[in-house]
Amino acid sequence: MFKGIYTAIITPFHKGKVDEKKLEELVVFQVNAGVQGIVPCGTTGESILLSPEEQKRVIEVCTDVCKRKIKVVPATGALTTTDTIFLTQQAQNIGADGVVIINPWYIKPSQESLYEYYKTINDNVDLPIIVYNNPTRTGVDTSSDTMIKLSACKNIQGYKDCSCCFQRVSELKSVLGNRYSLLSGNDDPFAAHLAMGGDGGILVASNVVPDIFVTLMKAWCEGDLPLFKATWKDVFPLLSALSLESNPAPIKYAMGLVHGVSGESRLPFVPLKPATRLAIEASLQNLGLLHEFASARER
Repeated sequence: MFKGIYTAIITPFHKGKVDEKKLEELVVFQVNAGVQGIVPCGTTGESILLSPEEQKRVIEVCTDVCKRKIKVVPATGALTTTDTIFLTQQAQNIGADGVVIINPWYIKPSQESLYEYYKTINDNVDLPIIVYNNPTRTGVDTSSDTMIKLSACKNIQGYKDCSCCFQRVSELKSVLGNRYSLLSGNDDPFAAHLAMGGDGGILVASNVVPDIFVTLMKAWCEGDLPLFKATWKDVFPLLSALSLESNPAPIKYAMGLVHGVSGESRLPFVPLKPATRLAIEASLQNLGLLHEFASARER
């Protein structure tokens, strides 16, 4: 089961290339913070802007550093079924603990098409699969009925949801029990997701504050609601600030301020608006993470 905090880790760049040394540092930071796993090459990792060779290397770096201390669950979804199977098999051969596969984008497949897509992948790999539902980016929403139908596929073991349909978490939990790990794919409704029966999240802000999310998850599991509410109140302004522009530009800016990561991304990402930068800086300052010199150096 995939339970707890999984960080959708960024891909740091330096002069147009993947900064492997910095990536190693970031993975070590996540391991030491106590998260359950990392998800490289996802939306936050700018996978669609990476070459196949770069994607492979990023996964290799992550698995080498983690060495089974925490799980490595790369995103391997592609536009075609053939490419998705290839990337998933590649991740399996590298030593990944599972994969996250998003619905094919642009095509807008039917629910039956989605079922056949995931079933075909399931039948051609031997690795746990987390279905990634993100209708705002793909144009299609994976229904509860489709997920229930897919429960017959042994490798499909999780569901990452970025939809606005919170009741789906409770529906799936009610019908399937613990058959799937139900993971929030958005940071800001993470608390609501847990309350509806979720098992954890694949999160963005945990790049910069993994310890806070580990605390949140521990407090929730132990029933310490006062600690959970107080911690959530503290971190929520950061989540709001990071959602002001398209991921991953905001989290890369935050990581630059706190962890010295280059804010470099590939087009079509461009520098953040001044108001977004100020909101991120203010939220980090409130968490005691922003050094006095940090905001000045990025302006």
